[in-house]
Amino acid sequence: MASAVEGELQRVERSVAWLAEHTGIDPAALSSMLQEREDFTMVDLANIAAALDVPVAALTPSRQP
Repeated sequence: MASAVEGELQRVERSVAWLAEHTGIDPAALSSMLQEREDFTMVDLANIAAALDVPVAALTPSRQP
């Protein structure tokens, strides 16, 4: 999920600091999530998706058959 979030951040040309500000996630916690030291919660993902204007599914791994 971290790579999907980072990819979307690059796509919209925004920074991690911008994302933290627009989601209400503590910047240190968001950095930990992006470095895969902490897990994203569903609430985090929903807030991130809303800030990036993408569906939550765009940030989650796809199901393999």
